[in-house]
Amino acid sequence: MTIKTILTHAEPGGRSTLRIAAAAALARDFDALLLGMAAEAIPPIATADPYGFGMGQWIPLLYEQQGKNLETARQLFEAQASGTRTEWRSSGEMPTLAMARAARAADLIVTGASPHDGSDNYTQIDTGELILTAGRPVLVVPSDGHALKPRKILIAWKDCREARRAVADALPFLEKADETLILALSIQEDHDAAQAQAADVAAMLERHGIKNLSVKADIAAPDSINQVLMETVERQATDLIVAGGYGHSRAYEWVLGGVTRHLLTLGKHYVLFSH
Repeated sequence: MTIKTILTHAEPGGRSTLRIAAAAALARDFDALLLGMAAEAIPPIATADPYGFGMGQWIPLLYEQQGKNLETARQLFEAQASGTRTEWRSSGEMPTLAMARAARAADLIVTGASPHDGSDNYTQIDTGELILTAGRPVLVVPSDGHALKPRKILIAWKDCREARRAVADALPFLEKADETLILALSIQEDHDAAQAQAADVAAMLERHGIKNLSVKADIAAPDSINQVLMETVERQATDLIVAGGYGHSRAYEWVLGGVTRHLLTLGKHYVLFSH
């Protein structure tokens, strides 16, 4: 398994500069095509402007600004991805929806770690929703945008579909790693089972030729899992965390699991999520 196409989102302004540069570096490492996309939707206009502009007058101005923003995003993408094989697309749809649809053409999505508060769904990606809807692995770039060199990888193991999918999606990165730690956190009563499950994962990866694997099964209360996970990440000097992306739809919104939300909020480490 390898990565041949990487998809990333470009926005006007400086918010996506480091992310695009990181995605471009990754595309060069994998000799992959970098697919850049800009998407911006026009918010609905329900009333006339108090200064005398009616809806019919505002709409052409909004479409004109949308076109300028998409063009600015394209120029930013081309500048940051210089020296990389690229392809460009743009859309007038909501950005998260547009990216999820464009994911059909990609092996991997690269996006940012900034927490999304739902205040600007018309121009910004909701990374949590993208993880749960795209059907592709999503690599979240830390806020400092440094290039990923996956020498040390930590797999946050939980015996569920999302984690199993994440391990499979991480194989191209695991093949490049010098060390991989499979970390299984559980309560005392589940410790032996968690250790056996993590050992199964290690054996499977060894059959794929992954070297220098280790397994660590720790006991952690449910409310301390995030703390224990991050302490291990820091102690191991982890370059990449591999984790299932947990969440579900409720009342027209996506609700993220606690570990997924925590890793997205930190913005300090590269995290590969799969759902």
